Amino acid sequence: MTTLGRLLRFVRPYWWGSATTVVLIFAVTFIKLAPAWFTKLIIDDAVPARDLGLVGLFLLGMVGSAALMNVLGAVQLYLEQWVGQRVIFDVRGALYDHLQSQSMSFYDANQSGELMSRVTNDVGQVQFFLTQGVSRLATTVVSIIANLAIMFYLDWQLTLISLVVVPMIWWFQTYSTRVWGLFRKRQQLSATLNVVIQENVAGIKLVKAYGREPHEAARFGGVNHDIREVALQSWRVFGVSGPGQEFATYLSAIIIITIGGYRVMHGGLTIGDLSAFYAYILTMFAPVRGLVFINQMALNALAAGERIFEILDTPLDVVDRPGAVRLERLHGDVRLEGVSFAYGKGAPLLRDIDIDVPAGRTLALVGPSGSGKTTLVNLIPRFYDATSGTVQIDGHDVRDLQVEPLRAQIGMVMQETFLFNATIRENIAYGRANASDDQIVAAARAANAHPFISEMPDGYDTVIGERGTRLSGGQRQRLSIARAILVDPRILILDEATSSVDNQTDYLIRQALDTLMVGRTTIVIAHRLSTVQRAHEIAVMEGGRITARGTHQQLLRTSPLYAHLAEIQLQQHADAIAPPAHATATEEVGMGRSLTAQEARR
Repeated sequence: MTTLGRLLRFVRPYWWGSATTVVLIFAVTFIKLAPAWFTKLIIDDAVPARDLGLVGLFLLGMVGSAALMNVLGAVQLYLEQWVGQRVIFDVRGALYDHLQSQSMSFYDANQSGELMSRVTNDVGQVQFFLTQGVSRLATTVVSIIANLAIMFYLDWQLTLISLVVVPMIWWFQTYSTRVWGLFRKRQQLSATLNVVIQENVAGIKLVKAYGREPHEAARFGGVNHDIREVALQSWRVFGVSGPGQEFATYLSAIIIITIGGYRVMHGGLTIGDLSAFYAYILTMFAPVRGLVFINQMALNALAAGERIFEILDTPLDVVDRPGAVRLERLHGDVRLEGVSFAYGKGAPLLRDIDIDVPAGRTLALVGPSGSGKTTLVNLIPRFYDATSGTVQIDGHDVRDLQVEPLRAQIGMVMQETFLFNATIRENIAYGRANASDDQIVAAARAANAHPFISEMPDGYDTVIGERGTRLSGGQRQRLSIARAILVDPRILILDEATSSVDNQTDYLIRQALDTLMVGRTTIVIAHRLSTVQRAHEIAVMEGGRITARGTHQQLLRTSPLYAHLAEIQLQQHADAIAPPAHATATEEVGMGRSLTAQEARR
């Protein structure tokens, strides 16, 4: 009931539409009573009197009531859809906005396929109930009350006798509630299926490369089988409750015909009364039988509603504090003092980090994989908040700054570039939608992207496919740099932006990055010496700590780890010129990677 109450709160802004729908439900329900009553009048009054005019009048009344009932029913249907669709629009919007507001830690803990299921499948179940189930339930209640009133008026004794089947109907209704747990399980399995599909589609190249199609098919088939079994269990329950209520309804009709017919023969009831009574009992029990379907919709919706509110009730851990400062233009000073960070209650990934990057200067972060470099830079735009210590920009704790204007002035070029299935123009202008064509082209030129864009069939209007699959890695990276150039950030974060490209592409990207870094505070994670050496200062990270700081030459003398990583880089360069006769598998290497001593000497 709590979940239902919370769902109905979304209806409150459209109360007048809901109120009008209820009025129309009452009107349509009462008009439905008219045809059976006109039938009684024709049989009991017009036919015995042989009055054709009276017969015609009553028939006209039947036609008129049927026409009015259909007109009002059409208006009622439109209004309930009008309200329902707006309510679902609001529910879906609230859910999406909440997802957009969550920090990265939320997405670390939830799978994307699962979240997609909440926004699509679960909202769809709620929509079905709110647009159809609620009105059907209201119609059923009003219909039962109205028909019972008429039936008691016609013959209270026969009415009471016809209700002997109500306990049977109630038992079957109660039996149908057994599917509650099954519906929730089915929603969870549907979300799991979405996860499997999403991962398979995203990783199809890997699946095919390793010949894992049978494994993935079996994985999909297992979840699909579970969904089928849960659905069949649900319908076994409804297979008992639905026909059971049908049987109870027909049993009531048989009782009425038997006892009513006996009373007609003994003068206690007219044929018209019996005919009308029979019509009313069927009219009353028809929506009652539909309660099984309404119950199914309601249980589906409530199970889905619980899953929706699980998301909406998830607190936001990165929010603007009351009175947060809005910095319209950053100077660019970045300072971290005693910063530590851990995901949830896990072990700390960063410990006692102290960094000071004056505006316009460049800091390079190097170290083995897993040393915490990416985690550190993610604290600056508040993708996460530090567990302890402070992250400061221009002397302000970032937790005292408004998030939106802060992030708008921080540009990020990541190792894994994300591009949308849109045109090149739209991808470059993603961070500045109002940019002119000249500004977009200028950004592309600065990023060394204009030459290959010009060779595209439609130039800047070329659609590049999902995640930019129609482009090479270097081309995607240069578009990412152009996107960062266009927003003109004061602080720039580069996360291994040239780690997966060849030397020629690396040269083009470095030229673009040199243009981008001018006059900006830059923090760069890199493993190439060519990138690291140009930084004003280098910080060596190991095990979540900064173990050494200085220039390239200083660190070669003072940091064994840095000297080892630099030696690997030089050896890699030599190996690229003269490949060894017998290559062996190696671990990840580089300024962001580690290698065994024996392999380094080779």
